Amino acid sequence: MKKINPDYLIRFLVGGSILVLVYVLSAILPWKIMAGMFAAFPGVMAAAVILSGWRQGDTVAAETARGSVYGMVGGLVCVIITVLVLGFGGHWLLALAAGLVAWLSASILLHAIVRQVREKRR
Repeated sequence: MKKINPDYLIRFLVGGSILVLVYVLSAILPWKIMAGMFAAFPGVMAAAVILSGWRQGDTVAAETARGSVYGMVGGLVCVIITVLVLGFGGHWLLALAAGLVAWLSASILLHAIVRQVREKRR
């Protein structure tokens, strides 16, 4: 049997704990908009930076943090697309699927653009 990497367990526990906290806050707070704000908390990014810094040092942690920019910009695109699809009468599941596709596409596109710009500067 293959041994489980403890880094994955820590990421799971940190990310999962944040998700549970967001759900609890959404259930108890009278202002539902706050639950949405907490849902955008970059818990996975924080866990990744903590673990990469702990295991591999500051340089790798900084690279992980810089790389998370692509996903966070993609997250903004995801939210915008999801809200737009919902606004046009789309079902929540369809809206979420469209938003996730937009997230992945925007993240990959931004990464490609930044890479091209960096290569042209060299």
